[in-house]
Amino acid sequence: MIKQDTLENRAKFVYLAIGSNLGDKKYNIEKAKFEIEKIGIKIESCSSFYETDSWPNSNFPKYFNIVIKGKTFFKPSNLLKKIKQIEIIIGRKMSFKNYPRICDIDIIDYDQKILKINN
Repeated sequence: MIKQDTLENRAKFVYLAIGSNLGDKKYNIEKAKFEIEKIGIKIESCSSFYETDSWPNSNFPKYFNIVIKGKTFFKPSNLLKKIKQIEIIIGRKMSFKNYPRICDIDIIDYDQKILKINN
């Protein structure tokens, strides 16, 4: 029989999308990966870089994007707080929705769960 707390405390798989469309885009993404590992998220795998148009305004600079698969012990709300802090460390400034940014990190999947986090 498995103890309940053993299941609750196991590492969770997460998928994070990282994008940048300002400055040295590849460097910004690599720096974000470094900061993600620094806070204790183990990166298991990483996609290639993809270049995409900005949305909804394709006149803005193109994005470089990657997706990483990682393992974390953070709860979803704490993970969200941590990645928002990383965005600020990389140099993200709050601006209008969908405007260019130096770093954008999104939680794509957290342990195959559907969650709504109020912040």
